[in-house]
Amino acid sequence: MNKDLFLKNTPARKSNVCPAYRKRLATAFAVSALVASGWGSLIAGASAATASETSSAACTNEADFQAGTVVEYESRDNLSPATSRGKTETLGREAFAGANPVASVHTSFLNNAPFFLTTTFAEIKDGRLIRYGDRHGAGASLMTTTYQPPASTPIDLQPGQTVTVSYKNKAVSAGGTVEFDVVEKLTYNGRETIKTALGTFDTCKFTNEISTGPVSAEQPKQVVVVQNWFPADGPYRGQSIRSVTPPANGVAQRISEVVKMQYGTR
Repeated sequence: MNKDLFLKNTPARKSNVCPAYRKRLATAFAVSALVASGWGSLIAGASAATASETSSAACTNEADFQAGTVVEYESRDNLSPATSRGKTETLGREAFAGANPVASVHTSFLNNAPFFLTTTFAEIKDGRLIRYGDRHGAGASLMTTTYQPPASTPIDLQPGQTVTVSYKNKAVSAGGTVEFDVVEKLTYNGRETIKTALGTFDTCKFTNEISTGPVSAEQPKQVVVVQNWFPADGPYRGQSIRSVTPPANGVAQRISEVVKMQYGTR
């Protein structure tokens, strides 16, 4: 678990890329499907049947990399009375950043109207998830983000194992180019049984610490910590069904939970 700029009628300016990108990182794991950016539903390709009882490889769904897979969900959090709705559709392979990864479109809705759109690009290769970047908006508001080098992480982790990924985030829009240094410290905490509105599940719990800062290092780095839970079996295997962002910098703890989900293929 997912994986995002608001669509605008005016070109993105260099001055507003930074906060928008930080906001995306802060919420990258708060939605199901990989909005983001992210881990969870994109951590697919390994066979759950061959994984150990404690391995993170069980919390995968191979269908997430098959063209035509569609995941629709509704979620709620403790900081807002509103229900959020989102949709992820796997399109298939597409040329991006010198590679041919799988493209997935992630859409958020407000009053049944799309207002948040991202296409992510990733693939499974040699037992690793490789993320190449993403694309937001269209026309004058189009922003293309690439990870240099592509972010690569192993699929099969054991409880307590931590992997660290470092890359440069390069965001290009009509307003200019902005680069950030990103360090992701992902820890697989192990299995945990949780009860949600969707039911009770044996899940894989992850903690991701994301550190971002300008390449120039003239400003202090910002750190966001996000926890996610992904079912190891059942109809929602591999999808983020709960995320928690601990309190930080005067912002209260945010707990987001999926309350409805439909998973299908075309």
